Order: sequence, then structure tokens, then C-alpha cells
Amino acid sequence: MVSRYRVEYQLKSHRKDELIEWIKGLLAVPFVLHSASDNEDNRQLLRQRYAEIFKAVEDLVGEQVEVREQVPPEDFLFHRQRTRLAQLVPSVGAFFTRLPLEQAFALEDSKRAISARVMVAPSFNDIRHILNSAQILQMRQYHDVKLVTFDGDVTLYEDGGSLTPHCKVVPYLLDLLRQGIYVGIVTAAGYDEAQKYMERLFGFMHALEADDSISDAFKENVAVLGGESNYLFRYDASQKKLVAIPTEKWIRSPMREWSESDMTETLDLAESLLRDFRTNLNLPEESTIIRKPRAVGIVPGNRWNPETKRTIRVKMEREQLEEMVLTLQHRIENFAPARRIQFSCFDGGSDVWCDIGGKDLGVAVLQHYFSPSNPIKPSQTLHIGDQFAPMGSANDFKARLSGSTLWISSPQETVEVLRCLTEGFDHYKLPPHKSS
Repeated sequence: MVSRYRVEYQLKSHRKDELIEWIKGLLAVPFVLHSASDNEDNRQLLRQRYAEIFKAVEDLVGEQVEVREQVPPEDFLFHRQRTRLAQLVPSVGAFFTRLPLEQAFALEDSKRAISARVMVAPSFNDIRHILNSAQILQMRQYHDVKLVTFDGDVTLYEDGGSLTPHCKVVPYLLDLLRQGIYVGIVTAAGYDEAQKYMERLFGFMHALEADDSISDAFKENVAVLGGESNYLFRYDASQKKLVAIPTEKWIRSPMREWSESDMTETLDLAESLLRDFRTNLNLPEESTIIRKPRAVGIVPGNRWNPETKRTIRVKMEREQLEEMVLTLQHRIENFAPARRIQFSCFDGGSDVWCDIGGKDLGVAVLQHYFSPSNPIKPSQTLHIGDQFAPMGSANDFKARLSGSTLWISSPQETVEVLRCLTEGFDHYKLPPHKSS
């Protein structure tokens, strides 16, 4: 009998990444043909076949990058659809750099023993890690990273948590600054005052203030873009805190052209739908709808438990969250005022939000704000986040439009990818790489 989890996963196309699923399919063939017996010859053959597949995908990505480099930006979308990779995976996005996937596979295989498995085929997570490693290898090789941006929850800290002084990611953030790399936090948390972000990031803020090895100029390479793309704050070394940057100093097209009425009407519709959900989906009566200037959402409430004599959080079911975010997306994208602006619908694992703007705009804002005369290129930008599914719980997905990305699943993974980005892969104990 097939498990309930497996049945539900196959039905949830909105939670799948088609490129990763396509690569999984390619790897399934050699797994079936060459993993029947557990001996060294078969493992060597299987490793070779996997490497050949990743080299082929690497070449397909390279073809698309060559097209980007050869045609005017306004013509790229048309020409991208004619590349072999786009024909094989129609939903695949743009790539801003080449990806050494064969070498990345060798790295991850040395760590995860992918080719040594005879019962479990290469998984979604295996391929995600390989894609991440390939992106890091490419950027380390060319020493061309100028901006690294991060999601907040589940990326820098646990969901609903904060950056404490003991968080292992803090030293790596400081190391990026020492190298002259801009650090941006592009988060859905929509506060219009700096103090709220100072509280969420207090461990990083204290470490930044106390570190004498980083110049004041480099310390001011830290910025927070809140509410997806609505509020900009930059670290001021003289005041030792984040300060708000007036909107007129950083806002750019297309956000500059959006009308207040269109944004208000879009949020009005979203709020109305959320109120209907509370009744139609039998949500806990403690769930609360929160309206902000540039966002509206529904969050779980709290309930007193007389048995434990404690206040507990009343959770909404995963199915309820997914129903809400997918319905919001579908209804709002067909709403005339919403089509004249940009919005993001997503669930954060325990709540659902509709925000004005998107992380692609937030990352682009930082690319231009930090370097107005010569904006940082997407190929020089790396966004790290946990929500890259094509639809629904995916507000990091749009960041792919503005830069290269790393898809992580926890703050611990963020620490690991930053370690590889700043220090390399020596700790993987990899044998010398031999290109095929």
C-alpha cells in the first residue's frame, strides 16, 4: 500500500520544482540499471553514469547562459525558449552563471554517498544540494560575489525566532562584510520602524557593533529590506543601529508607478477572502487577521489550556494553509487592480500573507541602492532562502528573477553553505577532480 505522504506529494504539483524533478527522472534510469548489486564495479559504473548526466545538464545550462550573454536583454525571453533546456523543461527559469554540476556531484557524492546507495535513488534533497554546491563553486572560482541576500525565518533563524549572539551564522555574516561583500536581509516581515528589525537581529547587531576588525564603511554594507520590497533600513556605524532610508531615495520602477488605490483594493480583496476562509474552512476561532499598510495576513491565535495551565498556540492545518494561499493567488491574479501592480501570496508554515511587491524587486532595490552608478549584476548576487517552491509557500521563488540562489531548508544549512562560500569545500575530503 502506498503511504499517505507519497500519495499527497504526487498530487501537490505546486510544491514541486520541475527542473529538480526532471533531473531526478534522468538519474532514475542508471539507478535502476546499475544498482542491482552492491559491489565496487557497480558503484563505479553508477558514479560514472550519474556524473555523465550532470555534465550533460551542465552543458544545457551553459547554452542558456551563452544565449543571455549574446542577445539584448529585451530579446532574451524569446531566445531562452528556443534553448534545449527550455524545450525539455518549459518552466525552467533563467540562469545568470554557469553551473559546474559534474564537479558539484563529485563533492556531494563524497559527502552523501549518493552512488553507494542501492535501495534509495537520488532524491530531491540530493539534487538541491548539488545545485547549491555548483552555484558556490562557480562564484568562488570567479571571486565575483558582491551582494548576498537572505530570507529571515527558517534561513537565518528558526521560524518566529531571532538572531541571538550565539547563532552560528553570525560569524559568517561578519566574514562576508570583511571581504567587502554587501549583506542584505530581504524578508516578508513588514515593519515600518527600524527597532523591530533591531530586535529580530540583535545578536548580529551587537556583534557588528563590537567587531573592531571591520571598518565603519564595511559595516554600513548591511541593509534590511522589509515587507518583501517596501521598507529599507541601512546600518549606520556612527549611530550603531539600523536607520530608515526615505522611500524616495531608493524606490524604482515599476514600484514608483503603482497607485495607492490599486494597492489598497488588492489588500481589501485579500482581507475579504481571508475572512471568508475563517468560516468556510472552519479555522480556529482564535486565528487573527492582521492588516498592515502593505500587507494583510491571517495568523494562529493562542488558547488557554486549563490542564497544563499554559497558553498554547492554536495551529492551522497544512491543508488549510495551502488552500488559502492557492485560492488567494488564483483570485487576486485575476483582479484588475492587482494586475497593475505586483503582489506575493505565501504561507510561512503557520500563517498566510498577501504582500504588496516581491523579493525580486527587493533584491533589485539593493543592487541599485548599494551601487547606483554601476548596479550590482544578477550574476554577482546570491540570494539564500527556504521558500522556492513554484507556487504557494514560495516568496523566495521570485528572487530567482534578480540573482542566483541557494535553496536551503534550515538555519543549519545556511551556516553550511556560507562556510563553503567563504572557506571552500576542503572539509569534504574530496579526491582530486577529473573532468570527463
